[in-house]
Amino acid sequence: MVSIRNILLVVLFVLIALAPALINMTSDLMGTDDKAEMVIKEINSGYVRWVEPFWSPNEGTEKLLFVFQSAIGSGFIFYYVMRKRKKGRP
Repeated sequence: MVSIRNILLVVLFVLIALAPALINMTSDLMGTDDKAEMVIKEINSGYVRWVEPFWSPNEGTEKLLFVFQSAIGSGFIFYYVMRKRKKGRP
């Protein structure tokens, strides 16, 4: 059976994962892709891409997807650490 404690932990996990994306939606964060594009344009202003992305999400969606990706990765690490701790291994 699922305990109330587990449900509260999952809700807390989701809130912690979403908080940065929801609080800071208007900030001007620049990723490495954007910085690389600026450098390429400075070096060679006539550069043409070889391929175009098949989907380009808006800025809010992109941040939200990144938050989910980091939350899933953190969850896997947390699960691995807790599993090792239960078995008594360092």
